[in-house]
Amino acid sequence: MKKFGSSISYLTVDLIKIWKSGDENDFAEKRDRYLAAENPPDASFYRQLDYRRMEKMVRFVERYLDSVTPENEMKMEIFFRQDQPAFIDDEVNTRLFNFSYADKVYAFAKENGLGIRLHTVVWYRHVPGQLTEYLENRSAEDRKNLTFKFIKAYLQCLQERYPDAYSMDLINEIAADPDEIKALREEGEPVYDVDDEGVRIDDWYRLLGKHYYVEVFRMAREVFGSRIKLFYNDNNEGNREKQTIFKTVIDRIKAYEREHRIRLIDGFGMQCHFWGSADENRAYMDQMFSFYTNLGVEVQITEFDVSNHSTKEIQESIFVNFPEAAKQHGVEVFTTWGLNDIVSWLHGEEASLVDSDCELKPFTMKYIETFSEKYNRATNGK
Repeated sequence: MKKFGSSISYLTVDLIKIWKSGDENDFAEKRDRYLAAENPPDASFYRQLDYRRMEKMVRFVERYLDSVTPENEMKMEIFFRQDQPAFIDDEVNTRLFNFSYADKVYAFAKENGLGIRLHTVVWYRHVPGQLTEYLENRSAEDRKNLTFKFIKAYLQCLQERYPDAYSMDLINEIAADPDEIKALREEGEPVYDVDDEGVRIDDWYRLLGKHYYVEVFRMAREVFGSRIKLFYNDNNEGNREKQTIFKTVIDRIKAYEREHRIRLIDGFGMQCHFWGSADENRAYMDQMFSFYTNLGVEVQITEFDVSNHSTKEIQESIFVNFPEAAKQHGVEVFTTWGLNDIVSWLHGEEASLVDSDCELKPFTMKYIETFSEKYNRATNGK
């Protein structure tokens, strides 16, 4: 199953609709009116999408993309309705969940024949304030049970609204990051707690207890059945200490699978946010892919981009080496984080496969040839 995907925001989806409904004479005015109404923090970048760039961006989607991933629209808390509580008499208040923005991305995927990846449910950066407020002064057992109930309700809403998703980043970044911890210490910043297996002790962990991720996978499988692939998604994949933590987590889940004769986890999502370091060479990639493809689960690339923290030459060498390394190790599903350098979260770092004029970079066709089922079908006349 080859898939060449990209993250996409509801803002981009709406701008594409505006572009398709107008013409070159009125697009800029409609774009600016829309962005003024939405007032996103990165509006100045979206204003760089003129009519000509929009045309090239739409053509990129239509020719090459197989799937999209919503950037923030399905994450807990970001778009929750602030006037709604998490529970009413210990029953989950699903009116808290605002899926109107995620609906736009899902509808766009359906309208354009694209697969969609659900992203992401349990992440330490987004523990809903309404949830923690409701649980104040409750017993530890109540907090645990009600939090699991809350997560399950959220999963059920996702299942009902987005039945055609092909995979889900269920658990995100639960492993402690040695490089992050080192940087925090050097900067004199507080360091988060870590358990004896290297798992981050965040608010989810404090509410749910050790190995909570196993129960989250069990609930997700109960809700979704076998029709969707469930992934543990994480970053800094080349760090050897972190690799040990990843293996511990996956082995823990697979031990539960063997004991209960049930399949919980389908794969590991390698974010692949490359730093742009000289160490991130072909040998580094080969070691990385060898490790993950031997974990006994499927491997997919979920958030690829390449920052530039050294030289342009090193950044480009990472771009050039990556698709060959992934292909050699049998990785077929790939998502780049950001359709182009304009809408990328790494503004100014030229971290995407498409430049700020919405043109393919010299190495980008190799990614398309390696991963895009749509492109390969068209090229082979099938």
